Amino acid sequence: MAEKQLWKLKNKLLTERGKLAGQIEFIDDNGLGVSMEDSISELSTYDNHPADIGTELFERSKDFSLRENAIITVAAIDEALEKIENGTYGTCDICGKEIEPGRLEAIPYTTKCMDCEEAEERLPDQNVRPVEEEVLGKPFARTFADDPEAVGYDGEDAWREVARYSETTDEWSRGGTYYGYSVINPDKDRDTAEDVDSIPYELGDDGVFYKNFSGKDDDSAPSGK
Repeated sequence: MAEKQLWKLKNKLLTERGKLAGQIEFIDDNGLGVSMEDSISELSTYDNHPADIGTELFERSKDFSLRENAIITVAAIDEALEKIENGTYGTCDICGKEIEPGRLEAIPYTTKCMDCEEAEERLPDQNVRPVEEEVLGKPFARTFADDPEAVGYDGEDAWREVARYSETTDEWSRGGTYYGYSVINPDKDRDTAEDVDSIPYELGDDGVFYKNFSGKDDDSAPSGK
């Protein structure tokens, strides 16, 4: 790394450290070291509803978080300054490669390159499978591949058999194995909640609903028309 760039980054680290140290001191001097009761001028918080001091509690928790973050960042800056003195600044702690200049310009106290940082922060695979499946072959491996050329019995065929087990065999699906209530009672109207809802009706001239013996619902026109 060029001497001029190293000097620039060192000054940036010192400036950032001074700001963070001032932030920590400001938080400590503004009531963080006193009890909750003293900070809100209350003799006790037992007689207060949690919502009454919700804002104060949030602000106090935020101050603790900001102070904790500032302390961690100051420690990282001190480590970076020590590396500058030792001549190891700008080298990734994990892979040993040189950290990109743009990354150092953005985060001068970083200790890892972009690739190592992304690998460390990457979320784990949510669909974790046994490692043995990487070397197992048919018929023990996962065979749910939906291969149009495959004619043997595979995982997809097994899934279809399991999926249709509780599926109703009726005029809609025609593929299940369950002969349930809707098959025993084919005239049951699925769109009604009560038996009275299945009675066909029409709207009369007097605004009253009457049973329609033709079996057709008509609530938009009187029976005389």
